Amino acid sequence: MKTIASTLAGAVFTAAALVAPQAQAATAQEKGILRVCADPNSMPFSNQAGEGLENRIAEMMAKDFGWKVEFFFFPQRMAFFRNSLKAKAADGEEGYKCDLATSSAPEAEGAVATKTYYTSTWTMVMPAGKGLDAIRQPDDLLKLPKDQLAKLRFGVFPASPGADWVLRNGFDKQMVPFQQMLGDPNSYPGQMVDVSLVKGDIDVAFIWGPIGSYHARQSKAVKLRVVPMVPDAETVTDFSIAMAVRYREPEWKAKVEDFLTRRKADIDKVMADYGVPLVQTDGSVLVNGERFDRPRK
Repeated sequence: MKTIASTLAGAVFTAAALVAPQAQAATAQEKGILRVCADPNSMPFSNQAGEGLENRIAEMMAKDFGWKVEFFFFPQRMAFFRNSLKAKAADGEEGYKCDLATSSAPEAEGAVATKTYYTSTWTMVMPAGKGLDAIRQPDDLLKLPKDQLAKLRFGVFPASPGADWVLRNGFDKQMVPFQQMLGDPNSYPGQMVDVSLVKGDIDVAFIWGPIGSYHARQSKAVKLRVVPMVPDAETVTDFSIAMAVRYREPEWKAKVEDFLTRRKADIDKVMADYGVPLVQTDGSVLVNGERFDRPRK
């Protein structure tokens, strides 16, 4: 006959057996894995082949921590954080699908942004040797002969600084709109430059600087120039980029920010390798070694 003691002992053993698998589970960080949320097709930032600047910075961070890096890929569009940073890990693993987004606005929605690690700007990309070589800022376009200006086709994304400039100056009939977030996973914003601009479907592409400069450098058939836009009272063109972590993870956020501070020079070197236009403290912009001093309005 079972005694109370034997019954309790059996219950304790059963409970321990049920708890044991959970106790053995560990998060990616506890295993020494930096699991990064990244877009699978968004050069120059990231892709599945690991060729982007964010891929390289993540690899640098993992090496700095003495960890290995893994990527969880999800298109960086609507609900990105919900489907990546805040999505639970699969296959019984504790934690989440990824623990760090390497690209975020400083006011992250649905996550907590780290300190920013670079500031870039919107740009104009245009072919060299086509009568636009004297252009150093958007308003220089207004100085062109009227017949030349009237023939230009401006590629823009809706509700962007480029679209604002084009509309404000009355060139709406010369505007060629592009969608930034398409349902096709093989599409990417840089197609405005390396397809439409190179083919001559547009004459000037208004585009986020890191994307425009990277794809301009990739162009072999047509030499392209990159010119930074100028912020003014009506249009913001400069934006800082941070990383992002989940809420209520202050120690992890501090660890990432410590890396961003200590390795700033190395991060800036990666940015230069990809031709990212970098806004300097005096407001000027460095693009592929060329400095653009911008008037302040």
